[in-house]
Amino acid sequence: MDGLNGVNPYLDTLDLLRTALALCMLGYGSYRDLRTREIHDLLWVVSGAAGLLLDVYELFLGTLGLMQLVYAVGAMVVFVLILGVLRLMGEADLLAFVALILIHPKAPMYIGVNTGWSPLFFPFTLVSNVALAGVLTPLITALLNMSLRLRGVSLFQGHQGLPLHRKLVLLLTARYVRLERVRGPPFEYPLEGGGVLRLRPDIWDDEAATSAFKELRLGAQEWTWVSVTLPYLVVIAGGYILSVFFGDVLFLLLFRLL
Repeated sequence: MDGLNGVNPYLDTLDLLRTALALCMLGYGSYRDLRTREIHDLLWVVSGAAGLLLDVYELFLGTLGLMQLVYAVGAMVVFVLILGVLRLMGEADLLAFVALILIHPKAPMYIGVNTGWSPLFFPFTLVSNVALAGVLTPLITALLNMSLRLRGVSLFQGHQGLPLHRKLVLLLTARYVRLERVRGPPFEYPLEGGGVLRLRPDIWDDEAATSAFKELRLGAQEWTWVSVTLPYLVVIAGGYILSVFFGDVLFLLLFRLL
């Protein structure tokens, strides 16, 4: 009997098992990221090890090539190292990428059922779709800020002379919130202090950030601009879901348009 994509149903089952493992890992990781911004490394170690066992099993079956596995894991490790050196992501996010590629070194066979085309190099598809999911975050942030403006809140109180391009950057990357509702590090970091409104926060010094919020509360200020640390595991989960159910979304969109 044929499987979901006209192939061995046993292999389809392995792909579904891989997908279930990845969704459980990302689901729990996203929940912890939203609640505490802290995820124990054991989650990635256990999930990645389970994925590696599946890889070894498929190597034994001959349905996964050794060089295919090496190239996939190697490409993702290089990508993670670059992001780590540039400090563009947290440790949990980087480990999540490595665990994901161990779970899914190749595209699931059932992707072709939905799109008619299966990605050739799954690490690129995963990174591309995560980036696409991340594009939605600034748009949502801007909408939340503008909703305050519609309610009569002055977004740039005390900073009316701020250049337009800096205002646009803040609308897309920061949140304007009541000081009394600020949670502080590791969820939010101050962008205001000493009468200065910055575009980038210092997310590496939680003690200084806490002190800055205390100083702001001592003043007469009611609202302030903060940088909200992005629960990026949620974005990774969104990109992964796009990858395993639709394949390379950007490629498909370009293919449809051209």
